[in-house]
Amino acid sequence: MEELFEEKLGIYGTKEYFESWLKEKKVVRDGKLQSLRTQNEIKTIPVVVHVIHNGTAEGVGANIPLGQIESQIKTLNEDFRRQNPDRTQTPGDFQSVAADTKIEFVLAKQDPNGLPTTGIVRVQGPRNVYSPSDATLISQTSSWPPEEYFNIWVVQLTSPIIGFAVFPVSDLPGLNFPTSIRDLDGITVDFRYFGTGFNAVSTSRGRTATHEVGHFLGLRHIWGDGDCSVDDFVADTPRQDGPNNICRTINPRITCDSRDMVENYMDYTTDACMNLFTMGQSERMNIVLENSPRRASLVNNRATREPELLANDLSLRAVLEPQDFICDPVVIPSLVVLNTGNNAVNSTTIEIRLNNQIIETRTFDLDLATGEFDTLRFNALELAGVGNQFTATILTVNGIQDINSSNNTLTSTPVLQGQISLPYNLDLQDVGNSWIIRNPDDSFTWEVVNNQFVDGSVRPLIRLRNYEYDANGQLDFLISPQINLSEFPNAQLVFRMAHAPFAAQGFSDVLYVAISTDCGNTFNLIDAPYAKNAEFLQTVNPILDEFVANSDAQFRTEIVNLAPFKDLGNVRIAFINQNGFGNNIFLKDIQILTEETFNYKVEMSSLISPNPITNNNYENEQIEIFNSGNLPATGFILRRRYGNSPQIPFIFRGQIAPGASAILNLPKTTLNGTQNFQFSLENPSFDQNPGNSSSLSRFVVIDTETQRTPWRQNFDNIATLSPWVTINPENNNPAWTLTPVQNAPNSNVVRAQATAPGNSFWLGTPIFELNRSPQAGLFFDRAAGPMPSTAVLRVLGSETGGGTYREVLTLRGSEISTVTSGEPNPNNPNDFRRTFVNLSEFAGRGKTTSRVAIVLEGINPEDGPVFLNNAELFISANPEPVDPGVGNVRLYPNPARNQFNLAFNLRNFEMVNIKMISPTGALVHDVDYPNTLNQTYSFTTQMLSKGLFIIQISSPTITETKKLYIH
Repeated sequence: MEELFEEKLGIYGTKEYFESWLKEKKVVRDGKLQSLRTQNEIKTIPVVVHVIHNGTAEGVGANIPLGQIESQIKTLNEDFRRQNPDRTQTPGDFQSVAADTKIEFVLAKQDPNGLPTTGIVRVQGPRNVYSPSDATLISQTSSWPPEEYFNIWVVQLTSPIIGFAVFPVSDLPGLNFPTSIRDLDGITVDFRYFGTGFNAVSTSRGRTATHEVGHFLGLRHIWGDGDCSVDDFVADTPRQDGPNNICRTINPRITCDSRDMVENYMDYTTDACMNLFTMGQSERMNIVLENSPRRASLVNNRATREPELLANDLSLRAVLEPQDFICDPVVIPSLVVLNTGNNAVNSTTIEIRLNNQIIETRTFDLDLATGEFDTLRFNALELAGVGNQFTATILTVNGIQDINSSNNTLTSTPVLQGQISLPYNLDLQDVGNSWIIRNPDDSFTWEVVNNQFVDGSVRPLIRLRNYEYDANGQLDFLISPQINLSEFPNAQLVFRMAHAPFAAQGFSDVLYVAISTDCGNTFNLIDAPYAKNAEFLQTVNPILDEFVANSDAQFRTEIVNLAPFKDLGNVRIAFINQNGFGNNIFLKDIQILTEETFNYKVEMSSLISPNPITNNNYENEQIEIFNSGNLPATGFILRRRYGNSPQIPFIFRGQIAPGASAILNLPKTTLNGTQNFQFSLENPSFDQNPGNSSSLSRFVVIDTETQRTPWRQNFDNIATLSPWVTINPENNNPAWTLTPVQNAPNSNVVRAQATAPGNSFWLGTPIFELNRSPQAGLFFDRAAGPMPSTAVLRVLGSETGGGTYREVLTLRGSEISTVTSGEPNPNNPNDFRRTFVNLSEFAGRGKTTSRVAIVLEGINPEDGPVFLNNAELFISANPEPVDPGVGNVRLYPNPARNQFNLAFNLRNFEMVNIKMISPTGALVHDVDYPNTLNQTYSFTTQMLSKGLFIIQISSPTITETKKLYIH
């Protein structure tokens, strides 16, 4: 989780900053003369365990039983107080530094309302399995204020993760931290490694939580997450060159010139191996507990003690109606009450006033045990549009006065809100009037600036000046009048926004567009349809100076589709700024349309590189994208993964006009074999409306197998296509497959037939070295019945092993067909046609990684199959070569004048010796020709005399003597 801190907090979340802060606090601590009582004081931390399960009964699966939770608290106390039974296994080398940290843990005894609690919350979560990236989702499912409670979330985590923690932060004066980090504060542990027994795995002794609590209190891994040059910033833990996964105690592991402390809770050894914290680690954790925000406030606080409840104590918790904003002048006053006393509450008398005039006093019969809520309602009340002050006061509880007056009164100041009809364009004069500005801290907030120059002309803009706003996490609201979405079910909010983030990590404002269903009194930020931080807000490059919008090109059109809220009826929309020490935000041209008029959509058309069959010899992965929306796309998130590997996100920025295409370049990764390249393009123009993502999945064969040349493959007597490779890039369905020929034992042809429309089927040769000849040619037999006009058979050549291809032959529709009706018979040679492809452009000097791919596309499942057979690669480019027959050699022309040739057609590669004897009996030629298969060797007669020559040819399968006449 430390990487997340650095991302969220910038320099203040880095290791270097935290260690500098901790060092300062240690100097201060050492300089204080601490009494023996202070040194021995036990620091007790209240724990709330959030059991997030998937709906199972208590005690089943992730819904772990009470006994398992209690066993974990017991283990934490034993480990941190050095009362663990296995402390005797601490080696003698480390006995002197093993520490009692004086830190204890207790299940919280008071809840946030001051009521008794077990310290355990059970809630069904939104997922079955979670990962560290779900930390926000986990905390939103259940959490208590981290200033008072140590939150421990118990969930099922995706393997191999079994726990993670949030690191503490410093207390630098004036530095507050974003609420996102506060909300994540605590540790998360897989239920199978939480505590001992019950639903935990047999090897669990609860040390996963001990380890994560160490992180929560400021400890790093004992190896410092590095090698011997990296420290964990604790003097009495020996350095080591990495983590230990094996408990080597009999034959200890020695690294960095010392014995590894494999028994330390902050290593990666098994639970049974761990048994100590050191004095230095104890000091470090205690410094954090004395100084760090949301750590110091935990120590011995009220939640560690049983609550002291009054006998009769009923508290007003909320005014549900009327709140500060009302959308109807007639209201039904409604209050929420909570029994915070010891006695059951059977009655209460409550008085409501309007502008200090008593409107109604009512006695309610109740049946509330301690900690129970109820909602109480009064008679309808009609309010004026403005000038209202509503007050509710508890007068009696159970017929007597409620002596705890601190929670007996609540007030509101209701103001009647206006309504607008659509379509609507905001007049900036309405900002601060019908468009309400809510400024909770009375500091910087939304404002209209009328003197802003944009492209040389004065243009009024809405601004929030975050650059000068020193109130991190503060929210400011710009709230619309009412909108009845039931009348406009496809309404769309459109506005223009400009923002240059502050150019330093950790400084990021957030802009929300949120919906209120209670007339603007509350807004749901968790499920806001628009929630953008600096990364998504950015329309101009980050700068260190104050951002001032001065060009229309700095603005981006933002859209929020309101259809998901059509069933909510009357709603209000708010622009909500969350300050994060960032930079100014400008808004203009706010309008609400009756229909979804604008949309962002960028689609991935194709994977250009790598090709479906390649040898990894390509520079980048390339994807063609197309802007199918009606607005310029200015960026997006692209996520890439291979097979089941983790997704890697990339952020792209740059403008693509509607209807235009572009090529994306991604860094390549070295892979082998068949790989599934998966891409997801999300948030075009960083838009957050659903339904605008695009996905692309392609299968690629990365093959580097080479084959000597020349080469022949008749597909007989083989069980697989290897060394050929084949792939269906779109779905990895069967592509080209071996099909037996019935009238010839062990004979096969290669067959392809579409399994789904829009698919292609690739068949690739191995890689050839064609650098020994300036020419090359490929022959193959094909057979096909009638083909649709969309069908294409391509032959592609590559001199880069498949990194790039060029078309050398293209057959379309009827050009592919070899029979006029029905399917061809693979057993009938007459249904096949011999096809020649000149590959000389891929042969010659330096051409050592040449490859051929045959691609069939544009066919549907109902179209017939295509067959291939008898592929043969020649190191010549003669479309009509002389064929002496299999196992033979032919001499031609004979008689010869200027040149004669020997054409071979051997079943396998052979070493061939050729001798030539002149008319005088002299041996004029005696040469071995290795790797002879189907070559034609040519000889000039210029150096030979006229007359009769004897040609002797010998190989393992041929012994022939031929007469040659030279004129």
